[in-house]
Amino acid sequence: MNELIEKTFLKETIEFKGSISELKEQIRFKKEREFNIEWISDKEFKVFSKISIGTIMMNNFPGFFDGIKGYGTLSELKNGNTQINLTTKLRVEMYFVGIVSAIFILLGIFSDEKFPLWLFFLFPIILIWFWLVYRFQEKRLFKKVRNYIKLELKNAVQQRL
Repeated sequence: MNELIEKTFLKETIEFKGSISELKEQIRFKKEREFNIEWISDKEFKVFSKISIGTIMMNNFPGFFDGIKGYGTLSELKNGNTQINLTTKLRVEMYFVGIVSAIFILLGIFSDEKFPLWLFFLFPIILIWFWLVYRFQEKRLFKKVRNYIKLELKNAVQQRL
């Protein structure tokens, strides 16, 4: 079961041509980003999309959910560069829809009520739909992070010259 859940995560690796401290310095000084970043620890952070459809999140509008987010870890490579590993986690909404789906299907099977057959397929379709919508937005967020890192890399190289 864990392997199946693990396969649903989005994972991406980016290499920054510089040390962890240089990367963090670039992030600290350049505030114009298409995403927000929150540091968890010295080498771990969360990235949040400024706008996310379906999670009622727009430009840090306070809501119950964080919106579309990813998690990153930094590790120093032997050549002095920094590896950035981005990943997602299973969203709370997906657990909720999955649990409601399972309860509804079990109630339909074990009760004396007659439910239309199409209703049993509705919840798995909703689960897949939400997963696809979230995945699309997570990929866009990771692309924004990747473009930001590459732009910072380009600017850092130009400043060194």
